[in-house]
Amino acid sequence: MEQPLHDRDTEELRTIAVRGGIAGAQHMDREELLDSLVARPGEGAWQEDPKPAAVNPNDYRYQSPR
Repeated sequence: MEQPLHDRDTEELRTIAVRGGIAGAQHMDREELLDSLVARPGEGAWQEDPKPAAVNPNDYRYQSPR
């Protein structure tokens, strides 16, 4: 089982952030690293979009050109 982000040490969090391409990760403190990782899908919690899309793509059916 994978260890939760909040239980990892600062250097391990920094390594994950650098591999994930977070700009400035080398200079962040622990709280900034946790905030940036939790906001990224795949490394932390997936954040839902607070405003859903106005158009539902399932409402439109594809029609092939004739």
